[in-house]
Amino acid sequence: MYAWRRYAVVTAGGPKGCLAPRTGADSHGMRLVWAAAAVALCAGALIGTGCGSSREVVSLDTVANVAVKTEAVGTARVSLRGSVTFNQDHAQRFEFKGHGIVDWGTNSAKLRAVYKFPDPIQESIKQEFGRPASADLIVDGRNGIVLYMRFPFLKKLMPRGKTWMKADIVEMGKAYGLDLDRMKETKQSDPGQMLAYLKSAVGVRRVGSDLVRREVTTHYSTIVNAQTIIEQAPRDQQKAMRKFLRMMGIKTYPVDIWVGRDGVVRKLAIELEYKQPRGEYVKMKVSEEYYDFGVEANIEPPSAKRVLDVTPRLSAKGHAPRRLSS
Repeated sequence: MYAWRRYAVVTAGGPKGCLAPRTGADSHGMRLVWAAAAVALCAGALIGTGCGSSREVVSLDTVANVAVKTEAVGTARVSLRGSVTFNQDHAQRFEFKGHGIVDWGTNSAKLRAVYKFPDPIQESIKQEFGRPASADLIVDGRNGIVLYMRFPFLKKLMPRGKTWMKADIVEMGKAYGLDLDRMKETKQSDPGQMLAYLKSAVGVRRVGSDLVRREVTTHYSTIVNAQTIIEQAPRDQQKAMRKFLRMMGIKTYPVDIWVGRDGVVRKLAIELEYKQPRGEYVKMKVSEEYYDFGVEANIEPPSAKRVLDVTPRLSAKGHAPRRLSS
């Protein structure tokens, strides 16, 4: 499931000019669209990367099997919250919270999220669009990786009959020379592979015990080296992934997980900092709680006739819109 982190980062780069026109609060709305896309993909599946700081160093095997065991459960409800800050400016920060269902068997998720901006922006959005910012998000991982987004507050900007936006994450990756379908083939659900991934973390430590939804859990923490994303990619994709991560400025990121007595993850938290291709600095924090394991999940994409495809595409000659320097 580590591949989901790659998809989230690729989506976070975001296309430009996918929906027009842009006015006032809408400029914040469209930036929200792509930040929300990254959030959705982070929440779409477990990134069981072990964990780092504090006192007791633990065996890598202890954490390496956690993701495998959690994935084997199949499905769960998820509650999430977090924040996204642009350019280290609190005035450009928004918060979000939501809930939904994840299906690790199909690499899919369905989420409902509500967003809170600084008061002036929040009020501007309500005045212009008549409602606060919220979103319905569907990640369909059964055939490729497709993200569907519905933002009711942007309804006025959508073409007649269209209520959902669609972003093909695999297609977006091609703009950077990445074949995310190939990376998806690297399932990494084998404990040995997870162990190798964790060995690149800067220390796996047990922080202590915490209550998560009234259940006793063990809290683990680590700092993951982004180099492991490259090493876990297929060999023919490693050069493109290295260039992409260098462009985004991603080197390391902290990951914390809380594991129940049954060895299944109850909570996951990450903090990711990166630079978008157009130069904006972004800091994203996401915390997810899993519960109701084994719940029935019926995650289906919306009807095609209601969907507006906003995926940025390669040119007719097959060139990406942006070249990455070595």
